[in-house]
Amino acid sequence: MRAILVSHAYVSRASRAKLRALNALGCTVAAAVPARWPDPDGRGPTITEWTDDGGVGIVPIPVRGDASEPGRVRWDGRSLRRLFKDFRPDIVQVEEEPWSRAAARSVAEARRLRIPVVGFTRTSLPVTHGLAERIRRRSVLRTAAGAIAATPLAGALLAQARPGLPLAVIPQLGVAPASVASRVDGPLSLGFMGRLVPEKGLDVLFRACVKVLGDWTLDVVGTGPSLLELEALAERLGISARVTWHGALPRADLGPVWDGINCLVAPSRATRDWVEIEAPAVVEAMGRGIPVVASDTGALRHVVGSGGIVVPEDDPTLLADALRMLLDDPAERVRLGGEGRRRVMAEFTGEALARRQLEFWRSLPA
Repeated sequence: MRAILVSHAYVSRASRAKLRALNALGCTVAAAVPARWPDPDGRGPTITEWTDDGGVGIVPIPVRGDASEPGRVRWDGRSLRRLFKDFRPDIVQVEEEPWSRAAARSVAEARRLRIPVVGFTRTSLPVTHGLAERIRRRSVLRTAAGAIAATPLAGALLAQARPGLPLAVIPQLGVAPASVASRVDGPLSLGFMGRLVPEKGLDVLFRACVKVLGDWTLDVVGTGPSLLELEALAERLGISARVTWHGALPRADLGPVWDGINCLVAPSRATRDWVEIEAPAVVEAMGRGIPVVASDTGALRHVVGSGGIVVPEDDPTLLADALRMLLDDPAERVRLGGEGRRRVMAEFTGEALARRQLEFWRSLPA
């Protein structure tokens, strides 16, 4: 099978595990990516060049617009058309939201060449779009041969918008298997990774930690507008001496933090405008054999599965109960860590996603 995937996500080589795995399964794969895109760590723009990455062709496409709003960025239609004609794919998968300009342009060019298109969405809450976005979304979904949803919530919304459309729930980006954590037992070393905003729930974790008597510490990775408020809360609760603030760290610099924790906590709470979607830190922790305690919101239950403990959101008491149990029972930490790693290997690696992706493509009507 020959396939083109269109997405700004594949600008980063670290995000291409699924593409390389598809190539290893016998697919001939190309990725259409923006020729210029902001670096995810804020270190200036990334300039993409034509290249071969493990058998995957990386094709830069000129784009125009504000990359802080990916859905509104304009992709050059002539360049997409040339790629589609030269590559002659059996399928084009557009991993941008159906309402985006990128999806609309890609679908229009593929339709002219009679190439089947698979859509993609990660939108997990109802959104009110403007007229132009509604028209683009309706056109893309009407034309698509099938669609991928990043989460079950996104899949449910998509099924409402286009009943009967062949649909699969597959996360967009796979993870590479990491080394197993070396110290899951011992004192409870908690970790939190995320933007410091109310919806990420670090305040809930602080209030839970106060109720946990015993030997525990907490490493916080991230920054955001709630930093000063959270620092003050830790002082008021009397736990500031146990909290280490690392600030925002690039992914490449997280190794020492991963090596130092033996439980990751994701205490997110949903709001009217936001819900947890893919939780990459949770998947990373599970892949390392680190047990996870997460709130039952958004996609977290679906991601964690048997690889951790899921508690009601915004409930410090029940969160404290889970942490206390892990503090008192290191063997359970080891067991949950092993379950989480097995789950990631089966469901979230690039190889696992590629197998599910290929199976879905082959299931679509001719």
